[in-house]
Amino acid sequence: MSVLSKVFLNEPRGEMVSFKKGFSVRLVILFTVLTVVLTAAVILTWEQVLKPPYYRWTERNYPGKANAENRDKLQQRTEHFFISMTVDVIVVSILLVIVDRKQRRLVEANQRLAHNEKVATLGRVAAQVAHEVRNPLAGLLLYSEHLKGKIEGKLPNGDAQLIDKIIDTINNLTATTEQILNFARPVTLAPRRVDLNEVARDVVQLLSTEIAAHSIETKHELDDSPVAGMLDEPSIRATTLNLVLNAVQTMPAGGQLTISTSKSVDKLSMTIRDTGSGMTPDQIKQIFEPFSTTKSRGLGLGMPYAQKIIQQHGGQIVVDSEPGKGTEVRIELPANERN
Repeated sequence: MSVLSKVFLNEPRGEMVSFKKGFSVRLVILFTVLTVVLTAAVILTWEQVLKPPYYRWTERNYPGKANAENRDKLQQRTEHFFISMTVDVIVVSILLVIVDRKQRRLVEANQRLAHNEKVATLGRVAAQVAHEVRNPLAGLLLYSEHLKGKIEGKLPNGDAQLIDKIIDTINNLTATTEQILNFARPVTLAPRRVDLNEVARDVVQLLSTEIAAHSIETKHELDDSPVAGMLDEPSIRATTLNLVLNAVQTMPAGGQLTISTSKSVDKLSMTIRDTGSGMTPDQIKQIFEPFSTTKSRGLGLGMPYAQKIIQQHGGQIVVDSEPGKGTEVRIELPANERN
């Protein structure tokens, strides 16, 4: 019985059932072909390289006709053992590597699923709270504006400004509730041909005042040809705007903002790099958690929303950062130019 056979036959029945269920036809065919090829290679190696010196060794140590039977048995057993063990060890090693990769991917998929379920639950709870708060806020705003109109010109300027502050506070709270509702609300994509080069230029132009106010140098490393694919333009622009704004806010004393794009056969890429304060590994792990933020202001929904949009496009967003050396955020999207 070969080593490979023993590995499978000695497995508990429950594990064997689950293992067989995971086998696909393609994997069976692959291992069949692989075993045949490896066996042929091992036999060829034995015949051409190892057999001649080994046979000469046995003839020296078991000379003459009296030892012919023992010599033949030793040669045959060694040949069978070498070929069988070599093929089995190689195949089992490859199998273990594949199983390990599949297991890691399964763990990563479970982690993503758990994260998405957590995000969805938080989104539903936050949306319910925001929905309950929005109507009273609308009422407060209406009453405040009505009160302002009633007392306009009857109070000193200092007292009248208090009502303006109340109205501003209500508007800020309303904007916060809308942000929560937008995060929790399902996004319906309307794909059309979008060039990431144009998106990058437009977003930088839109934030030019804030970029200049922070004394930030902007550098464009855009691909010479259009980096275009079938994307939902409003959500991609909103995501890019949020990422660039995050980069700007990490450089209050100035720095360099670099936006680069590239395109391969099946992938569009946009990278946003800053020379800001950077993040620790723990902060990177928490960056996509809703309501997790290191800013004094903000809800911590920008990065989770960006991840949600990119994943809904079938892409991924990758963050690489180091404290004191800045942050790099890379967006990768499928390069399909047809619906």
